[in-house]
Amino acid sequence: MFATPLPEQLGYFIEWNDLLLAVGGGLAVTLVILWWRQQTPHWPRIAILSFLAAFFLAFASLYVFWVPPYYAGCAAGCLGWRGFPLPIARITLAGETQIGLLDLLLNSLLLWLILLLVSLLSRIAAVLIDLASQPARVRTLAFLLFVLLPWALLPRYLPPPQPATTGEELRLVINAQRAAETTYAVTGLWVQRLALEDLRQLSPNPLAEQTPDLAAIRSQVCLRGYTYFYIPWRRYLVSLEPTGVNALEFLELPLSGSCWAAGT
Repeated sequence: MFATPLPEQLGYFIEWNDLLLAVGGGLAVTLVILWWRQQTPHWPRIAILSFLAAFFLAFASLYVFWVPPYYAGCAAGCLGWRGFPLPIARITLAGETQIGLLDLLLNSLLLWLILLLVSLLSRIAAVLIDLASQPARVRTLAFLLFVLLPWALLPRYLPPPQPATTGEELRLVINAQRAAETTYAVTGLWVQRLALEDLRQLSPNPLAEQTPDLAAIRSQVCLRGYTYFYIPWRRYLVSLEPTGVNALEFLELPLSGSCWAAGT
């Protein structure tokens, strides 16, 4: 019962057991706010501003994090989704975005808890090093190094949403990412992370033929590149040869439109 989804009128991704997690998250938020109440008389401002920031981030994730309808690991075609770290809207095969109300609220609650925990840890660290008595330039440097920089580099450590693949398809995705990172040097100072957007195999495996054409393109992998703060930058279409190991072609694509329009 608790592992089944809620009616679609309430949300597209949330399940009954997620409501129990929401209760736990609400209690955790309350405890952190009570802690802030003991620290400063400005705790209502902290609670309200952090909630507004969390809701803004949840809504902004609709435009930053999205997986279009895809065929990787889903031969019949699967619906895409938007949102991060939890999905809050689904994308139909026709390209329509449908927002789930409870999905949006649950994501906002999770982000609110994360922001409050970050503020709590920042407060403790500031007290331990007596940051308030330091010069303004030291406080600014501490903010850049210990708050802003970790958020900017988060794509290096936490992968954005992407279709799940297994077996042969996973091998093709890994090889395409490796080719984009090493052969074509996509990632580095600017692009921090590559995430799968979709994959297609153009023909049966030509290696099964008596005289295989090793210069033929068998599969193509579309990757989305993220820069600092998970800002989407470009998409990259990697075409692999029949063994699925080496890249034959590499195209840089804009974020709009279909990956396959350039690969046909």
